[in-house]
Parts: sequence; C-alpha cells; structure tokens
Amino acid sequence: MTHQSSRIIETIGTIEKKETLESLNYSDLVLESLYPFPGYHGTTVPDKPNPKSILLVLRTKYDEEKVVRSTLKIKENYPSYFDASPGLVSVFNQTEPCIRIKGLENYQLIPELIALYKAEGFSFMKGKNIDACEGIINIKKYFILDEVNDGIYMDKETPEMGYFEITDKLDWDLFEKITIELKQNLEKNNFDAALGTIYRKSGLKDIIRIYDTNICLGECLFLRDKYSNAIKQHKK
Repeated sequence: MTHQSSRIIETIGTIEKKETLESLNYSDLVLESLYPFPGYHGTTVPDKPNPKSILLVLRTKYDEEKVVRSTLKIKENYPSYFDASPGLVSVFNQTEPCIRIKGLENYQLIPELIALYKAEGFSFMKGKNIDACEGIINIKKYFILDEVNDGIYMDKETPEMGYFEITDKLDWDLFEKITIELKQNLEKNNFDAALGTIYRKSGLKDIIRIYDTNICLGECLFLRDKYSNAIKQHKK
C-alpha cells in the first residue's frame, strides 16, 4: 500500500468551541478563557501566570480585513509577541464581535494593546463583571496544515492539534451531544474537540479539530470513523 505523501496547505477557516469565560477587571470588556481545551485533562496545559486566551469584546462588528491589517500595524511597534484573530463570542444568548488574543506574556500588556486598537479606530464594550460562565466562541483562523491522509490534517504551528473532514455541517448542539456520547463510550477519551471549517480549492470543508498532546494519524482515523457513524445515526 503506497502511503500518500504529505502536503503543506496554507488556508483560512473557522474554529467554533465552548469555553468557560470570565471577565477581567478592566475599563473595557475583556473575557478570559479559563480552560482553553476543556475536554483534555493533563498537566501539559500549564497553569502559567500569563493570559491563556483572552477576548477583547467589540462594541460593533468590524470588517475582518480591518482587524488583520490593524493587527499587523500594531505588531510593528508592540514590544511583545501576540496572536490576534477576529471572531464572535456568545454569552447569555447574546453574540458580540471580538478580537481573540493569544500568546501575551503578562496581564500588564492588555491595556496598552487595547489602547493601540483604539488608536486604529476600534471601540470596545464597557467593562463589567461577568462571573465564570460558558460561552461559545467562533474564531476566524489562519491555518498551516500538513495533509497526512485524504481529509486528515496535522497542525504545523500547534503539533497537539489534528483535524479531519466530515461530510455534514453540524450545529454546535448536535456536535456537543455526539462528543459527549462518544467520550462516555470510549476508553481513550482524553481529547478536546471543536468544530471548524477550512477553505480548499474544491470548496468549504467541514472539519473537527482534536487537541491531544499525543495526537497522531491513527487517532484521527479512529475518531473520524466514530464521529461519522454517530452523525449518520443522529441524521436518520
């Protein structure tokens, strides 16, 4: 059997996931994700004193291109590394636009970052106290992927992430229901799953993202099979 040679793909798409969020104490609304990979339990997601994943909640929706262009401009003069993506966050049945920030060294950098986005013309929602609650986040993402098998990809930037294509578009509730059912019936169930899409030349592909520090092709093939069967059962 000939093994398909891998192909590196650069593309854009989306990732949708549910996380526990709570507000940080700033004059603008900043939400922090307390557990960025809630389905995965291990010591490898370190509890560091730096922000894991934060959401700067915007007052109005901005063109995604404006977020990307402004971020590039800010990075030229910003003293520290960060990664920014445009997105949407839904909390208490309300959906708001946001900028998702990852990779910041410390919390002290947040006000300066917000000030730089304000200088680029962005306005943010006023800060308020939101206790830990579940929210659904949908992020527009740039991917560098290695297609290791037909419709199966490994993330070149975050090696703990693998992706596989599915044939159906799922809404979050059904996806979450299927994931919970699978995890209850699988012996090896220590992984976090999220929904997503990626653009390929042939069109928009629906994908499932798996986070596991030991992610491999075998696990992706196994889980793709399990999800495909479960989706068929639910779609009957």
